[in-house]
Amino acid sequence: MHRPHSLRPASLGLLGAGFTLACALPPASETATDSDTSTSTSEATTDVPTGTTAPTTTVEPTTSSTSTTTDGTTEPITSTTAETTTTGCAATCGDGTVECDEECDDGAANSDVVQGACRTDCAAARCGDSVVDYVAGEQCDDGNEGDGDGCSAACALEAPASCGDGLLDLDQGEACDDGNLDPGDGCTAACQLELLGATCGDGTVDMGELCDDNNLANGDECNPTCNLGNATSLFVGSPGILGLADGVGMDARISGTGGLAVDLDYLYLADAQNNCIRRIEIATATVETIAGSDVGMEGYVDDADGLNARFAGLDAIATDGKTLWVSDGMNHRLRAVSLTPPFAVTTVAGSGASGVDDGIGDAASFDDNRGLTYYAGAVYMVDASAGVLRRFDPATQEVVTLAGTAYTNDTIDGVGAEARFVSPRYMTSDNSGMLYIADTNGFHIRSFNTVTNFVGTFAGDGMAGYIDGIGTAASVHRPRGLTSDGTSLYFAEFNQNTIRQGILATQEVSTNAGQHCDGNMMCPGSYVEGVGLAARFNGPFALAFHPASDSLFVLDSANRVIRRLQ
Repeated sequence: MHRPHSLRPASLGLLGAGFTLACALPPASETATDSDTSTSTSEATTDVPTGTTAPTTTVEPTTSSTSTTTDGTTEPITSTTAETTTTGCAATCGDGTVECDEECDDGAANSDVVQGACRTDCAAARCGDSVVDYVAGEQCDDGNEGDGDGCSAACALEAPASCGDGLLDLDQGEACDDGNLDPGDGCTAACQLELLGATCGDGTVDMGELCDDNNLANGDECNPTCNLGNATSLFVGSPGILGLADGVGMDARISGTGGLAVDLDYLYLADAQNNCIRRIEIATATVETIAGSDVGMEGYVDDADGLNARFAGLDAIATDGKTLWVSDGMNHRLRAVSLTPPFAVTTVAGSGASGVDDGIGDAASFDDNRGLTYYAGAVYMVDASAGVLRRFDPATQEVVTLAGTAYTNDTIDGVGAEARFVSPRYMTSDNSGMLYIADTNGFHIRSFNTVTNFVGTFAGDGMAGYIDGIGTAASVHRPRGLTSDGTSLYFAEFNQNTIRQGILATQEVSTNAGQHCDGNMMCPGSYVEGVGLAARFNGPFALAFHPASDSLFVLDSANRVIRRLQ
């Protein structure tokens, strides 16, 4: 069995330079929709006694604007050759030799976008360089060394005023709130999820760990970060039975496709084929329809009473704990559902016409809007058909395109409009300033830096296979729903009937649960509750991680149920 690397410092240095089933027939709605740098010239002087002349250092850079990675993607300015002249010392940054005042020099591997890399000015990766270096323990990096802006001078997330009150204030930037400011219990004094896995695999359940089975393998009773037991259980619905009914646990009925979002107490389901929004109390598994038709009727209606509103083609949802944003696909609009009864529904952006136009409110347009993710006061989304990443500002209702160029689909790493996606469909935030995107038909997991607008590649070799491994040495097969626990990504492999984990610091991809078919599209799904690889899924679609209960929820589409990994 493949054994993922631990998060001990020695193994963190393994970070790579790169940042696919009889086939379970997808539900009808799924079938219908498938068809990171700068160079600088600098002069430095050193303080010397009065009357002495200080030696000077000048740098004259020669730059390569792009480089091509092993999977054919390009990365801007990953190496810079700069001639450095100091009295008595001459160095060439980028030649692979550390000389003079250089802190490092990895030659062609120098990069201003890869975490932990030697930078193109031959300075070591550091806080304030706009790259979140998980490998060095950074929780964020906003490109400056100031405090008071949410990311501290030490690249740690700063605590909101509400932290420690036991309420999860997602809109204030909290990722957790356990009612105290004590470290070591899974939720930091800044109400962020603690980095997991440093002592995982030693056989002792240490503070912050939920399990430790004395190994770093995945797919057994404990994952490689010791925070998930990989045991599945039925949460909502009855296996194989399609319907629309409120109730508790197995008495409830759902359609199987759609999106998931979570806050402190509730799991929300955009029930796609039923054209409604469901709210599920996590403590009791009680399902309640709060918006849309309670008999599945589609349409387009805003209303102060959520149950009188109508949706068509529901997909992704995201929440700040007060509002639920909804991608209303067939209506080509972004809707908002108040999470205060009676759950009023309003349209916040989109004209209803198909297109990719930026603008305010109904001056904007959407084509195939998906992957909604809330981070730092904004709602991020992807357009699968147009291959772009966009952002909605709830305060101004403005929609802007951040990365990709509409309808020029490809796999290219780069900044903003230089980047390309094939078919981005799902997305998540780890609350660090990095977003992660399932580029489904591009067979990659991509990354997006919200500070620099750089699109990179986190995992996948671009081939429709199934191989656990590090970064682009791994193969992913049409990845779907994404979620994060702050240390790792979890993603669903719809056609391979598995749940996989990618550790953020090492980019190690491994399989938590389910049985794949080596990337073969003819991969039959089924329904079996079990531990890790012994469990069986049938088209896992959307995911949501709930920190308060240490649960990973899975929308198991063809089985028409929501399942739980713990």
